Amino acid sequence: MKNYKPPAPMKHIGDLFERYKTRFKAPQGSVEKEGILVIKAVTNFDLKPEQVVYTVSTKTLSLQVPSILKTEIMFYKSEILAELKKNLGSDSSPQILR
Repeated sequence: MKNYKPPAPMKHIGDLFERYKTRFKAPQGSVEKEGILVIKAVTNFDLKPEQVVYTVSTKTLSLQVPSILKTEIMFYKSEILAELKKNLGSDSSPQILR
């Protein structure tokens, strides 16, 4: 009985994965796919996967589309970036859309 310690307090299940939520970022391909879906939802324009390129180091989502279509999409730039931030989290989401 001399070596008895009371049990340690229990951890909350949600706290166990907190470390992984803050450290891991979405891969490049999933950001591109999510970008296509968000652009479709916000602007109703269909883009092909080869028309969207995400650069991880600069957090830039580049659109390789005709200029008139790009201009129409840029009218909704802030809405698209806000929706991507909501869906992917602030660490994984693109900061620049061009």
